[in-house]
Amino acid sequence: MLLKISEISKQHERKSFDCGVEELNQFLRQQARQKTSKHVSKTYVACWDNNPLENSNRVAAYYTLTGYAVSPPPAHKDYINYPHPLPAVKLARLAVDHSNQGLRLGEKLLIDAIRRTVLAAEQISAIGLFVDPMTPDIVPFYEQYGFIPADPTDDDRLEMWLPIGTCYEVVSHLI
Repeated sequence: MLLKISEISKQHERKSFDCGVEELNQFLRQQARQKTSKHVSKTYVACWDNNPLENSNRVAAYYTLTGYAVSPPPAHKDYINYPHPLPAVKLARLAVDHSNQGLRLGEKLLIDAIRRTVLAAEQISAIGLFVDPMTPDIVPFYEQYGFIPADPTDDDRLEMWLPIGTCYEVVSHLI
């Protein structure tokens, strides 16, 4: 079976998607395609291609990217005292259908999101990829790829970021 990651379209079957978090299910079912078509955000879906047991347009997992402006991250010396918000990419959502959990699809989608962040940074600049884990138990998933706290002085905030240099390192290991 081949996993195919592409921009969401009308052809993708989204109604049966269930990752266990209703907010993420509803976004995929009701908003993702419209926001993509209006260039508000971009949602990418993963579908199994050549699987005789499953519809090849059925969404197995998805993630959403959007532009983001951030105050300079205090943890990074390159941006100390920078007076303006900085451009970045935000991983707004990432979800895997129950039937596909345990197959490392989250990892595959995160790596694809990092690759797309590098492509964006090469065209319009971005200081990195930001994410807001929904719960503290998700933080280790992002840490293993080099994500660090966006503000290490704020223990109540889960936002993390992957500096653009680290994004390039991740992508270079794939080549």
